[in-house]
Amino acid sequence: MLNTRIKIIPIPAPGRARPRLDTQRIGRDLQQAMLDTVVEGQRFIAWYPAQVLTASGYRRTGTLKRSWSKRVSGGLTKIEGIVGSNSNIAPYNREVQGAGSAQAFMFRSVGWRGVDDLARVLQTELDKRVDRVIERIPA
Repeated sequence: MLNTRIKIIPIPAPGRARPRLDTQRIGRDLQQAMLDTVVEGQRFIAWYPAQVLTASGYRRTGTLKRSWSKRVSGGLTKIEGIVGSNSNIAPYNREVQGAGSAQAFMFRSVGWRGVDDLARVLQTELDKRVDRVIERIPA
């Protein structure tokens, strides 16, 4: 599970009044940052490489790709973003996309993105977006 925690404490310059923060705007900006991150994460994990094993007659159904979902919840004090898969297909996701599976090397070798890659992307993207929100806070 990924957690990015932020606590914003304004530090006034000596001799100046404590700055007033628009916490509502900051909260909305952080909520939007989380939403943008999970949208990007869902798009990232639902991309699959071209099918290369066609001689078997197997045709992809798209069920695995469509099983990925996103959700953002919370408010000013806590925002949670989730990119997940529905329970019907989730065990298969772990088999083909988890780093610990026997098939992980084979899937990675053809360009299949795994849940470990998703975790890295989510953390990196959220960190960048949160940094931009913090940089916009007036000094």
